[in-house]
Amino acid sequence: MSRTLTLLLPHVPTSVQQRLPVLETLLARGDRHCDQPPHVQPRLLQLCRIASSSAEGPPLGPLCALGDDLDSREGYWLCAEPVHLVADQDQVYLAGRADQLAITEDEAVALAAECNALFHEDGWQLLTPTPTRWYLHLPQTWLLQTAPPDAAVGCAIRPLLPRGTDGLRLQAALTEIQMLFHASAVNARRTATGQPAINSLWLWGGAVMPALAPLPWQGLHGDEPLLRGIAACAGIAAGTAVAADGSAWLQGTGSSLVLLHGELPQLDTAWFTPLLDALRRGELAQLDIHLTATPYSYRLDRRAARRWWHRRRPLANLI
Repeated sequence: MSRTLTLLLPHVPTSVQQRLPVLETLLARGDRHCDQPPHVQPRLLQLCRIASSSAEGPPLGPLCALGDDLDSREGYWLCAEPVHLVADQDQVYLAGRADQLAITEDEAVALAAECNALFHEDGWQLLTPTPTRWYLHLPQTWLLQTAPPDAAVGCAIRPLLPRGTDGLRLQAALTEIQMLFHASAVNARRTATGQPAINSLWLWGGAVMPALAPLPWQGLHGDEPLLRGIAACAGIAAGTAVAADGSAWLQGTGSSLVLLHGELPQLDTAWFTPLLDALRRGELAQLDIHLTATPYSYRLDRRAARRWWHRRRPLANLI
């Protein structure tokens, strides 16, 4: 079977001082496709043909929870990011996201326990598989329209609060959670030491687990909970460990989707050089490179890799 490889590059600087001869060669010779969603998660959803449910948005809650080793195949799941809100006389703003709050595992567990006690009779469960990635499990399906926290940072949050048939009900529950967190000993200790309070949750991505179409890869690899959740839901291999370099990947079997992190100059040597050689030799049938910080992707096969007359240009010019 002809092997294919899909590479996702999550961080591509708009100005690259050092030239990247092999990556620039691949991009110059590949067939470029645009009008694709920027950022890693929307691109993953598109590549895996996971559609949003009506107006409710993509099913990130159950898939990311599954990727964080929670059993999210039953019920309704929301991403529940702990955040810091600030208020002035007229508006409330999202001032700090989870990765900016230095949350400890003990703090996450304590706040989740208080929240679960409050909503015990409703059957709600707030779960904290990591200090910064929390999930809210509801036993019944809700009809919600939510906004991702990326869209709310630094903004007045009122227009971005949950909407839809059950939106006001969830907003009321959020108010109760904010009051609970405000009175928590966790936040008393944080404010006493000059840390921002964890004074709310940002709830988004709510859904039940979707049914997935068959995927074109035998493995998905990368440090991203959505990627791991999609693989688990589809019943294919997954892992945070990525092959050390392109040569190591070529020694394996099967087609893969790989989320690559690292400095581009090192990736140029370690990954793109052996992959270009493999394309030229016909050992790799197809290579797709997704610059997920942009709307662009590039597809190459053996024929495209030999387009020597396509001159490479600086990466910043291509994106």
